[in-house]
Amino acid sequence: MILMGVFATYFMDLAAGFLIKRNVMKSFIKPEIIGRWFLYLFRGKYIHTDINKTPALNNEKFWAVVSHYLIGIVLSGIYLFMELKIPIIRDQIWMPLIFGTATVILPWFWLFPSIGIGFLASKAPNRLNIVITNLGNHINFGLGLFIWWITFHRFFI
Repeated sequence: MILMGVFATYFMDLAAGFLIKRNVMKSFIKPEIIGRWFLYLFRGKYIHTDINKTPALNNEKFWAVVSHYLIGIVLSGIYLFMELKIPIIRDQIWMPLIFGTATVILPWFWLFPSIGIGFLASKAPNRLNIVITNLGNHINFGLGLFIWWITFHRFFI
């Protein structure tokens, strides 16, 4: 679970960097914003009107990376649990890609509203870019799960 999650998340980050450099995708949320969101969760603040106006905390970039990889690990664990319990998932090679892509619902319906940009970034001026970039990132996460599955999965299961 840990190795799969780290691999898929790293693959997503690597692909995002590649696509951003080629102007295929746009970077839209600074890492420190994700770190701030994560740290405030532990302080009991779950909703921000505009997280950019929420006071900054120490080590936001560090916590952005930690939270990003922890989420990837947890999502990989959920996938592996589903694979063990639901035979149809286990028997389909494309399921890691589908699952990874489906994880886009988390930022669209949890992260975005909680940082103040609304469901599906409805309050953001660059909504379409945010939604497309986010979908691309989660497709790449799914691709990372898929690559892990076809390359390393047999060694661990």
